[in-house]
Amino acid sequence: MPRRASSYRRHVMLLMLAYVGLLALTWSQVHVTTNLALKVVLALSPIVPMCAALWLIAMDIVNGDELQQRVHLIALSVATGVVSAGSFAAGMLCAAGVASFGGDDLIWVLPAMCLLYSAARWWVGRRYGGMGCA
Repeated sequence: MPRRASSYRRHVMLLMLAYVGLLALTWSQVHVTTNLALKVVLALSPIVPMCAALWLIAMDIVNGDELQQRVHLIALSVATGVVSAGSFAAGMLCAAGVASFGGDDLIWVLPAMCLLYSAARWWVGRRYGGMGCA
């Protein structure tokens, strides 16, 4: 594994650990805090390491070769289309009164995008001869 890929994975993993740690520490406090400003800070604090990880991932894609960029672009397009269609269908069901989702269901959009993106990247990578896109 190239040194850049190893360093990249280590940094993303550390940021994800920070995200999980912040989420575990702050989420239980969000529901019992009455101060609005503190509630906003507690609710949004896990977003900081998540955005940093997304930035690292974007920089890894930008620094990749054309084939890796193509695989990432196709995978991201597939994930975006699937999540968008699912969100649109859920919105239509809510608007029609068939289902009722709360705003807290939106918390699953980014994890769904990440999971579908990873699966699509693996699938598209197989199309190009099993390249792993380190």
